[in-house]
Amino acid sequence: MRTPRLILIAVFALAFGVRLVWLLNVLHPLDAVYSDMGGYVDRADWLIAHKTPAEPRVLAIYPWGAHYLLALEFWVLGRTARTALAIAAAAIGALPAPCIAALSLRLVPSRVVAAAVGVIVALWYPQVAFAGFFLSEIWFSAAIAAHAALTVQPWKRPWGRLAAGVVAAIAFVVRPQFLITWAVDTASHAFSRLRRGGPRLAASAVFWLALPMAVAIGFSAVRLHRLAGHWGLISENDQMTRIWAETEICQLRSSWTTPNGERWSYWFNPPSKPAQKPSDIVQFEGYIADPVILRRIREQRLRGVPWTARLVRKLHNVALLYNQLPWPESNYKDPDWRFDLQRGYATALLYVIVPLSVVGAVLGRKNHAMLISVANLCTSVFCAAFFFGEARYHVPYDPFAVLLAVVACYEIARRVKRKLLRRRHDHEEQRRARGERPAGEAAGPGDPRPAALAE
Repeated sequence: MRTPRLILIAVFALAFGVRLVWLLNVLHPLDAVYSDMGGYVDRADWLIAHKTPAEPRVLAIYPWGAHYLLALEFWVLGRTARTALAIAAAAIGALPAPCIAALSLRLVPSRVVAAAVGVIVALWYPQVAFAGFFLSEIWFSAAIAAHAALTVQPWKRPWGRLAAGVVAAIAFVVRPQFLITWAVDTASHAFSRLRRGGPRLAASAVFWLALPMAVAIGFSAVRLHRLAGHWGLISENDQMTRIWAETEICQLRSSWTTPNGERWSYWFNPPSKPAQKPSDIVQFEGYIADPVILRRIREQRLRGVPWTARLVRKLHNVALLYNQLPWPESNYKDPDWRFDLQRGYATALLYVIVPLSVVGAVLGRKNHAMLISVANLCTSVFCAAFFFGEARYHVPYDPFAVLLAVVACYEIARRVKRKLLRRRHDHEEQRRARGERPAGEAAGPGDPRPAALAE
């Protein structure tokens, strides 16, 4: 089925309008510059001012994509341009709605279903609320949704695959975990082209998909080396997140002397894992993200811990992804309707959307659209298990869960309808075998049976 442009435009307009109203009347990102949001803004300001802090390594703690994109927004639109920044955030946050609606046509050939999926994503409260924060959620959500919509298209020219590769590279530099999804997607393209056209066609397809990612990884590795003095993929927070995921430690505190002689102090703790006792807090002398120090701390805490306890902790990390309210939106409990929306959507996600998405993955069409949807959701679960889970980490992936939930409803309804029709057909065949006329079938003029029987 050809993608209905009118539906895509309509769901984008709906998503954009809802988010713009939220940003202008409920919460503007400029009014929530604290904690992680303040960190993104500070790094964007430093980038615009060509300023490097006294401790350059702190710029390598997080992936660079989100604050580079935020700096671009500030540079183009203005640092305090409330209306322009609201329009930009609303537009970026609205992109998943038409992208997921287009993707749905690969799983369910129905314009009605595509419109329904687009409307649900457009009105999905966590996606609307996170447009009001300077965080990576809306950029990452837009990038992975656009990548999914682009990668399932049967491009005849390389520019389409190159566009999918560019969007994938953006997703990676915002949140490197996307590399898992991208690897699955690229491998699928390679095997598909290899079966149909041999090694040459496979190499050509993979080249255009992989070129932007190779550039992004190369730049990220060089940047990390220049800031931190060692090679790596993109950032230095992997050891820190593994401490959250594998041990009972809830907070890290450190102090150290910067290259210019300043004394700096930093502390980190995930909102979904507050400290309960003194042993949950670790304080040390040294750079807060020093991989050698953090690895030693993690190994000391894991010494003697059985594999069963480690498995239970990983399952607990996955549970944290869904059984809490997403921070920082969870900070806002007034007015009551806002808090009710948080709880209502969290409950719907946990008890309705997630179970149905599993059913949809089992019953739905087994094609590339299903592969990319499942790969995205599995990436979020895998990263939660091994690198810690927080409720806000699922927000960019919610549209895929919504899509598969709708697919489940469609497939269940289709199967029930087909079963009812088959049962009706079998019943009519049984009546014919007994010499009875099926219900609703009128008697012909030469019917030898009595009129009463024909009736």
